[in-house]
Amino acid sequence: MPELLSAHVSRYLRNRGDLERRLPPALLVFTPALAGERVEEQEEYRLKTVTNAGPPTLGATEPVVFSVLKSQTNAFGRGVTVGRTGNNDVVLDDSSVSRFHAWLARDESQAKFLLTDAGSKNGSWLGGVRLTPRKAVSVEDGVRMRFGQVELVFYTPSGFVRMLAARMAP
Repeated sequence: MPELLSAHVSRYLRNRGDLERRLPPALLVFTPALAGERVEEQEEYRLKTVTNAGPPTLGATEPVVFSVLKSQTNAFGRGVTVGRTGNNDVVLDDSSVSRFHAWLARDESQAKFLLTDAGSKNGSWLGGVRLTPRKAVSVEDGVRMRFGQVELVFYTPSGFVRMLAARMAP
């Protein structure tokens, strides 16, 4: 379930150690365009909320954090799924995102994550480079990824805490 970044900031300020212990293996952060900022390509692409949940609320004006965690109800065995419909582990309700768009898998032997495009219509991008469908690529901490027109930043727990600390710096 996505959360507003401000909830994480609040937990960080209350008890940084507790926040660090409770973080998932990876996080994705969506930051909406600022008012007046030109949105790349088409203005109609905006992150909404969980599919069919009504008008946009999450992500309309404040950054949203998605935990990269496998849901108990998602039977896809290769990793954490990303897509537009509610049966995905990470739901990005945007018309540019395919129903099942991509997946993230943890490579335990090398302690890193891999991203694979599932053959999506509008493609997946990592660091500005379009992925070849069904070919896994390594994901680095702090890299920008895009699913259709929805851009997010990938963080490891330590990278996420560094980002929060930088936001708190004067």
